[in-house]
Amino acid sequence: MTENRDEINNGNGPDIKTRYEFLIAGLVVVVLCIVAFVTFRITSYINGAQVTDNTVSTLDMSDGTLLIEVEIKDSESDPSGDASDPSASDSDDAQATLNEHDDIEVFITAKEGDDFYKSKEGRLKLYVEPKETDDDRPALVETVPFRVLGFSRDGWAAIVFGGTRYYVKSSDIVKTDVPDDAPEYVAPEDSQGIRFFAPVEGDGEEYVATMNTVAFSLPDVQSSGNKVNLKEGEVVKVVAVGGDWYKIDYMNAEYYVLSYLTPKDAYAD
Repeated sequence: MTENRDEINNGNGPDIKTRYEFLIAGLVVVVLCIVAFVTFRITSYINGAQVTDNTVSTLDMSDGTLLIEVEIKDSESDPSGDASDPSASDSDDAQATLNEHDDIEVFITAKEGDDFYKSKEGRLKLYVEPKETDDDRPALVETVPFRVLGFSRDGWAAIVFGGTRYYVKSSDIVKTDVPDDAPEYVAPEDSQGIRFFAPVEGDGEEYVATMNTVAFSLPDVQSSGNKVNLKEGEVVKVVAVGGDWYKIDYMNAEYYVLSYLTPKDAYAD
């Protein structure tokens, strides 16, 4: 009987021990694959959690449901500090500071004979510049009249009192009668970045550019404001004149032209 079994094993019959070895090897491979897959899934989950800590999910329902990850930056933890770093804003403010040619105030002169005012109520604060400051300054009582040289668009009035020029808030004054001892009228002169312009009667007069020139947003050729080109023969409306400067109403905005304008009637002649 034993001889018969040996003959079978030495032939082409199945070897049971070999089968067991293959089976065990297969099981080992399957287990390794499962471990590798589980490890991959855990790693992906951890990485995904780290990425989505600073994200907000939004849903776009237009073409089915689509999940979009939008990153939110924390300004307090952002190393760049653009959103919360005060030094960055200070730098921007420094760059935005106006130079001497941009820091210009334009006043439209008051009409002679209609240019005396007084304080509307109580003591009137006087400023040495058309800016609110906490510096010590003189004040006028309610009954004292003074001459207004002109008004600015941003709510200031340039006045003369005691031979000195001051600035007051135009909302704090009211018109009054010309005093009997009023000094002779003297047209105001430009000074300290102030330009005085005398208004043109009515709503303005038509002028013509006598040559190609430039209109500026401020009455200073070295200002860094807006500029527009005027062609020779182009008609513009002049609303005020100050020295060699013309204040014009052009394309629904105020501009200033240095010379090279003449009244339309004179140009036609």
